[in-house]
Amino acid sequence: MNCIHGIDARFCSRCNRTAQSKSTGVAGDVTLEEILALLNAEEVRATYGAVAEVLGVPPRALDARLGTRRVEASWIVSGENGLPTGYDQSEWHPALLSRAEIITSGRALILRMSIRRAASR
Repeated sequence: MNCIHGIDARFCSRCNRTAQSKSTGVAGDVTLEEILALLNAEEVRATYGAVAEVLGVPPRALDARLGTRRVEASWIVSGENGLPTGYDQSEWHPALLSRAEIITSGRALILRMSIRRAASR
């Protein structure tokens, strides 16, 4: 089984790093808040699965991590319909449907994060 970095998960140094190591790589230290900042800045949606893959958690665990529904978090959407699960339309970001693009894989999200980080340096 391959990890999100595209190699055998048993041999991936980023996926198998210890809790005390400090990774400088994108996937190793991305936070949910950084992902939300990217999605809001670029006004692009990402599926629960893509976000969960980057964070290394099950997609169903994201609801608890997201906490109270808020406009900033409405960019994380269902892969089935492209809409935030459990949100009323009044809780959506006003630009939520302005673009058809939806990031559907952890790899694509990691790439976007690395481009954003490189541009901010």
